[in-house]
Amino acid sequence: MKKFAAAALLALSLLSFAAAEDKVTIWGWRPQDADLWTKVQSAMQAQGTKVTIDYKTYLATEYDSKLFVSLQSGSGPDIFYTRRLPSASRTQALIDGKYIVPLNGKVNLKNFTDVTLSFISENGKTWGVPFANQVIGIFYNSDLFKKYNLKEPSTWPELLQVCETLKKNGVTPIFASNKDAWTLAMQNAMVSVSYPGEAWLGKLTKGQAKFTDPEYVEMLTALNDLKKYYQEGFSANSAAEQDVAFSMGQAGMVFGGIFQNSNWLKTNPDFKFGYFPVPSKTKAVTPKVYVYMDGSYGLYSGSKNQAAALKVLNFAATPAFGKIFSETTGEITAMKGVAMPASKPFLQECYQYANTQASAYRYWVGSPFDAGKPSVYDLLSENMQSMYLGVLTPVDFAKKIQDGVSTWYPAFKK
Repeated sequence: MKKFAAAALLALSLLSFAAAEDKVTIWGWRPQDADLWTKVQSAMQAQGTKVTIDYKTYLATEYDSKLFVSLQSGSGPDIFYTRRLPSASRTQALIDGKYIVPLNGKVNLKNFTDVTLSFISENGKTWGVPFANQVIGIFYNSDLFKKYNLKEPSTWPELLQVCETLKKNGVTPIFASNKDAWTLAMQNAMVSVSYPGEAWLGKLTKGQAKFTDPEYVEMLTALNDLKKYYQEGFSANSAAEQDVAFSMGQAGMVFGGIFQNSNWLKTNPDFKFGYFPVPSKTKAVTPKVYVYMDGSYGLYSGSKNQAAALKVLNFAATPAFGKIFSETTGEITAMKGVAMPASKPFLQECYQYANTQASAYRYWVGSPFDAGKPSVYDLLSENMQSMYLGVLTPVDFAKKIQDGVSTWYPAFKK
């Protein structure tokens, strides 16, 4: 009897140990992902992987500090959401502190494009499994384009012609949200990948071109001239007002991001819209798309359950996960080879662009120009509205950017 009891106790202990080994804790800042991880757990179990996923969220504004305190005390989660690189106070700090494990050779990352992986890679090492990509560019009202027989423009002159047609018919061509500085920085960045273009941005990144070059000043001038097609009093309108106006048919186009689609459809569930990359100056230059990775999953170096955590991370790098992610969140998965929900053609369109026309170079979020202070992001946010208001000329604006970044950007200091 004693032997039987001892055997039973040992079996119970082993079962408890196995269960503990198979439990994976994940921390993030996205409460909307709770259903995602429930479905991932079910999918993995259906494949025969015995894993339990415990997902916990914190407010985005508190997440980073809570995560660091936990990691420093050695009590962090097995997997945690990470920001894109460069990010000195966030992901870079995780790398420098040796809290995160490089995934090369541990996770199969073949389903991600080089552009996507570049947002979470450094010195040949990849530090996370990307989960979402954001696409920014020009979104348009499909019904208005159809009504006035308009086609998606591929060059800047064609864009101006679309604006003229809408204006002549009493429609505001572009609704701009110039009250919010981040929208202005985003607008500037999305234009740059097509005009002056990816090739010029490549030279800029290497220090072989400057923001004060004629190519960039010409872009700023073209963008400044475009304001005659914005709504009256555009400098006082916010991103929230833009969302409502666009979805209610009060403008033909907006400079925006695919992440805004939920706001548009919440306001007007019947709203139909399309997307096109910001047009280039001429047909000689292929328009590119500003795509940025919106986060990834990192592995805690102090995890006592890395084997099980790696099973989850490897599943998160498969098209099966990508399909669950996009169907559950309504966002674009960061990986290629996934069918977007048939009910959301705009996701299909942006997803295709993200995987075929993403610019390899950029100077806004997720770029080397965002790694120091003042960053290009900061400089654009501070000065774009001044240009639109006539306080700064495009030449003055370009000089402010170049002077600011030159104080720290390595390629400009050589």
